[in-house]
Amino acid sequence: MTEKESTLGERLLKARKEKKLSQAELGEKIFVSDKTISSWESNRTVPDLDTLAKISVLLEVRITDLLYGNNLRNDIETEIRIKLSDIEYKNLKLVLDNNGKFLKEIHQKDTYYSPKFRDFLAHEYPYEWLRIGQRGNQIIVNYKHWYPEGAKINTHCDEYEVEIDDATNMDKIFKVLDLEEIAVVDKNRITYSYLEKYEIALDTVENLGYFVEIEVKKYEQEPLEEYERLLKTAKDLHLNLNNIDRRGYPYHIIDAKKVD
Repeated sequence: MTEKESTLGERLLKARKEKKLSQAELGEKIFVSDKTISSWESNRTVPDLDTLAKISVLLEVRITDLLYGNNLRNDIETEIRIKLSDIEYKNLKLVLDNNGKFLKEIHQKDTYYSPKFRDFLAHEYPYEWLRIGQRGNQIIVNYKHWYPEGAKINTHCDEYEVEIDDATNMDKIFKVLDLEEIAVVDKNRITYSYLEKYEIALDTVENLGYFVEIEVKKYEQEPLEEYERLLKTAKDLHLNLNNIDRRGYPYHIIDAKKVD
């Protein structure tokens, strides 16, 4: 496997061996077991960002190198989504109406799919999504892969999309290839440009309520630094970071159906 294709676990293993530390020795320094280190290095689980920061200091390697290696690309996305109450939605809209630049308001309907042979929902925190999205007269196939894989807190994702002209036939192709429909997300979205750096979308999602998505549009630093700056911007907007959504709209749609 080339360095470009390496995983977080493989990069962690390499950095540890370069410092001539055993799994037990590294674990002792950060107060976890050697089994936990083994699980990380085997990509069965992933450390949280605070733990990665400690490891980067101990192993004298940049945290961004551990997170991404040479996997950084131009087609990445750094964003957060936060659940809002009715009053939080109204207050934020007022702030954006006065301080942001209105871009558009549009109805969106996204149909999500998962391969039967690789269930995207098998993880506590899903990190892959595939959808056919309808944006007015525009139809887009979109795939996202979030990093670190399976972590509660993601910093960025690979994103690929292509415009198509026939959602019905695309749906048929997906099903022939053993991709099953798992959720439909229906929402109204109002989008603003903010500080000439962020795109902020206010979403009213059918059966789920109000959300805000803040996405970095102008990269001036590496993704991890941009993510931390993004969190500060959210705080400045008086948003509750405890309500960051870690799982995504389709997950909640499916979860709501289970309750019904």
